[in-house]
Amino acid sequence: MTDIIVYLKNPAPGEVKTRLQTRYAPEQATRLYRAFIQDTIETAQSVEADRYFVAYTPTGCEVEIADLVPEGWNLTPQIGADLGNRMLGSLRSCITSGANKVVLIGTDIPSLPRSHLLSAINRLDKNDLVLGPAADGGFYLIGTRITLPEIFSGVTWSTNKVFEQATTGIRSHGLLMSLIPPWHDIDTPEDLDAALLQASAETMLHTRSAVDALTN
Repeated sequence: MTDIIVYLKNPAPGEVKTRLQTRYAPEQATRLYRAFIQDTIETAQSVEADRYFVAYTPTGCEVEIADLVPEGWNLTPQIGADLGNRMLGSLRSCITSGANKVVLIGTDIPSLPRSHLLSAINRLDKNDLVLGPAADGGFYLIGTRITLPEIFSGVTWSTNKVFEQATTGIRSHGLLMSLIPPWHDIDTPEDLDAALLQASAETMLHTRSAVDALTN
């Protein structure tokens, strides 16, 4: 059984995509982030899996998030002191409830190709863990087929050392790891511009529509 988890934050003004606010107002940045969520979920749903999850920051936004999630998806809160604990908790929950493979992605990657998700799932046939490096020094995807140990104990989150520190922790436990191609998060207006230029016309449809609505 294969599970896919999409991690997201409460899409509220001032709480998401703050670095986009050098160009956009907080409400506009939030509208863009909602579009990122929709594009990411559509990409995830285009990949065959047995269960799909949206894991959200539990701040009373369940009703709003539910409006963005397709029927049949499971809504679950993120639980843990930091991002690493929360991700490990989500991955472990899927494995202990019957998944043979589980892949987790964030929502800063609305341009992510479907092929990257497929590659991650396929690589779990022969590896304990798969990571997708992000251009900013983090990672945009993690997948596993096992109940992971405490691989993130030395990670300083929200820095450009996240990927390096995470891989050090993974190797210290002797896990078989594979990497899929790097991809770019969208954090700044310049990141957004580049993603819109580079992505195929069939991708980022919600994001393109949101940008058009804000600029016309």
